[in-house]
Amino acid sequence: MGQSTSGNIMCLHPTGQHPYYHLSVPLSVERGSQFMVKGITVNGNPTLDFSVYHKNQFRKERTAYGSGKNNVIARCDWKNGEEITLDIVGEEGGQKEKRSIRKTFTAPARGGYWDSRWPFYTSVVCTETAGISREHEPVHVTLAFYTDRVKDPERELRIVRIDQETGETEEIPSQVYAVEHYHHDAPDERYQPTIICEVAFLADVPAYSSQVFLAFYGSEKATRPVYDESLTTRGKGLGLSLENKFYKIKLAATSGAIDEITLKGGDSPCTFAHHLETNGALHWNPGIYAPPRPWLHASDWNPPAHHSVVQGPVFTMTRRSGTLDHYPEAEVSITYLFYGSVPWVVMSSSIEIKKNIAVKALRNGEIVLNRELVDEFAWREPDGSGGTMLIQDGPRHPRHAKVLPYNTPWACFFNRDNKCGLGMLTVDVNNFRNDGGIGRTFRPYSYLQWGPWAYYARPLVYTFVSSGPGRLIPVPAGNVYYEKMAFVPFAYEDDKTSFQYLDQLYGKLEDPLSVTIVEDTDTRAPRNWMAPILVEEFEEMEA
Repeated sequence: MGQSTSGNIMCLHPTGQHPYYHLSVPLSVERGSQFMVKGITVNGNPTLDFSVYHKNQFRKERTAYGSGKNNVIARCDWKNGEEITLDIVGEEGGQKEKRSIRKTFTAPARGGYWDSRWPFYTSVVCTETAGISREHEPVHVTLAFYTDRVKDPERELRIVRIDQETGETEEIPSQVYAVEHYHHDAPDERYQPTIICEVAFLADVPAYSSQVFLAFYGSEKATRPVYDESLTTRGKGLGLSLENKFYKIKLAATSGAIDEITLKGGDSPCTFAHHLETNGALHWNPGIYAPPRPWLHASDWNPPAHHSVVQGPVFTMTRRSGTLDHYPEAEVSITYLFYGSVPWVVMSSSIEIKKNIAVKALRNGEIVLNRELVDEFAWREPDGSGGTMLIQDGPRHPRHAKVLPYNTPWACFFNRDNKCGLGMLTVDVNNFRNDGGIGRTFRPYSYLQWGPWAYYARPLVYTFVSSGPGRLIPVPAGNVYYEKMAFVPFAYEDDKTSFQYLDQLYGKLEDPLSVTIVEDTDTRAPRNWMAPILVEEFEEMEA
């Protein structure tokens, strides 16, 4: 941040309130008069992004008054030591007399535009609202650019962090993916050619504050960036191995399901696995049982119909989808997100019923472990209460050892002697019908069972273990079941410390950073209201 040499004009770096390089310009108006700002140019170039404040209050009509302090905030991508000429044009008084104000000044020697080789940027403001300080938190945003401004986002785009106190800049690792091009056959101001892409980066944001990141683009001579990768991904096809400073994870070569999770650090590595029956995977669901057909899970795929991997310096994402063998009525999908910066793995899944089917079991959220690895179970209920139990203190399979609400925030397996645990955090559960109406569930809940193994699962439609186990429940076409969970291996210390740790992780995932995108207003943008194409005309009235 710096101050110019003329009339107390301030050249400022991006902030949460004004997330772009800008000028703060005091504006004097004669007592009893007023001045409506109609336009601003900086070094001869018009800027459409400006606002007027009177007595520190935003004035939507962009009018300054003679009865108190006035201030104009104008976007200006100022450079260190640059000579700047600012012209403000407006209408003064009730007679709407034209008036021009010119100010010439020198920008400060520090805090200016990051790098002139990148002529454009989009501002990304990350705001923390839950009171939890965020470190290296993954952020995913969708950005859109005019096609004449960028050729190759994967090569050109850079994410730059702005220090909110000093304005100092820092390029941080980012990952561009899912690039798409839109072009209309007859482009006009309503159908402008666009490039769209997804961008991921890691954000540090203190509790109850905002942090500005600038996505710079448009450097035609830029080379593809190379960042140190804190997540290592090895292998090909479905059977990948992934490693960061927190864990090592193996995916099953047949299905792509999580097969093993090894906790790194502590007294000695601790590996969570199942490897007892069927496919032996650790993560089984989604799964369906409609006898006389066999009970099948996504971990039984060999292989799934569709599989893809997105890999880069910030994250690796695997996506699998298809129907289960014997169950063409249901389309199933599972996505894993692995990051180098955080200790959890994000899993999102969906079950979409394409044709009517009657089921005895439709489940999700299942983790299965060899019981020799863990002997205790803990949980946090939606009302904030919780508890722990020795797994074998509950009834043995086929009875449930413990029944919990379907939306239990988290549960975990752990072993005090080995000082390790595996948390299962439920971030989101949604059930709906895409053809309208109310989504069908039947006795949804979560439960623990044990035998040679111990497993935790979430039935959504379930009669298998009930007072009426012979019943099948019809599930109509159009029902969709979506879940988002996080699996996190952790070093067990004691109940209070470890469970507070899971509470904190759940708080971060359940209430992520709020993200706002602020783009510059390009001069080709229509100056007036661009009416939508409607069946019938209507007039929007302003209250």
